[in-house]
Amino acid sequence: MTRDNSFTVIVPAIFVNVPQLQADVRRAEKSLGSDVVRINFEIGSDVMGFDSIFFNIVLTDEASRPDQLRFVAQHVALTLMNQLKTDENGVHAYFNFRSQSEVAGTKDPAWA
Repeated sequence: MTRDNSFTVIVPAIFVNVPQLQADVRRAEKSLGSDVVRINFEIGSDVMGFDSIFFNIVLTDEASRPDQLRFVAQHVALTLMNQLKTDENGVHAYFNFRSQSEVAGTKDPAWA
């Protein structure tokens, strides 16, 4: 009798086809209209080890105003989660938002 000491890595379906994921994010970005300048993302594990997608979202200065930010942020987060089906795919989604003018002063590639 032989023993199989190999292991299988289980990867969420959403991460298997990264070009498709990128296309889905671009499609969601376009559907969000003029409030969103761009959406960048990284895939990986969160501090608890769960498969996750981390979004860096640049909003227009208008959408970043205090009286607009809560509504816009909720709308963007829900749109991304629904269109990418993060919950159904077993992926935790995390969202960071910055305004266009805030990003203009940084050289951080995650926000470029």
